[in-house]
Amino acid sequence: MNIFNRIIIVLILVFFVFISFLSIANEIAGLFEWSGIASRIFNPRGNISPYISIPVMILVLVVCVLLLLLEFYRRKVRIAKIYNVESGKAMITLETISQQIKESVLLLDGLKNLRVSLIPKSAGVIINMLVELGQGLNIPEKMNEIIKTAREVAVNKLNIKVIDTNLTVTNLIPEEGAVRVKKQETAMAPIIHEKNQPHEGKEDTQKEEIS
Repeated sequence: MNIFNRIIIVLILVFFVFISFLSIANEIAGLFEWSGIASRIFNPRGNISPYISIPVMILVLVVCVLLLLLEFYRRKVRIAKIYNVESGKAMITLETISQQIKESVLLLDGLKNLRVSLIPKSAGVIINMLVELGQGLNIPEKMNEIIKTAREVAVNKLNIKVIDTNLTVTNLIPEEGAVRVKKQETAMAPIIHEKNQPHEGKEDTQKEEIS
């Protein structure tokens, strides 16, 4: 949001906060009467009971104050320190680390629906992963491979200190459900080869006719 839109929103919210306070005071003390449609809503002598209108205006006031607080609230970006940087202090967001780990682990076969989350600590980060594995895999071996890959990305590629790595298998899926994209590409190779065969046959026929 640009600064102009922010100023407009703040002014509108401040206006509604003022109207809310004024309406509450009018409902209690009956300081003045609203004209037209406004008098039917806010006037304590009108049809709406003060026991209804006052809670409504308090609700409007609370909502406006919350919106004002949210307008100036900025979510803190969670970061981790990159070590072995001599020229200064280098940091990286946990979201970036999670994305790098996820992209590297998904290159492995036999898994899907990988979710990666990191917990920052003063001495490093804790990597938590949830994954679904194929039923035909050696589960302990595949889990060791996933953990090793995740740690290598964090430690060797990003120079992040890893305190611990936790991996949880959420489901064992049929083998066909865990086939990776590379296997699909391998399966497409014979089809491409068959499409190329007629062209090769035509070229051989043309060569025979020329001879």
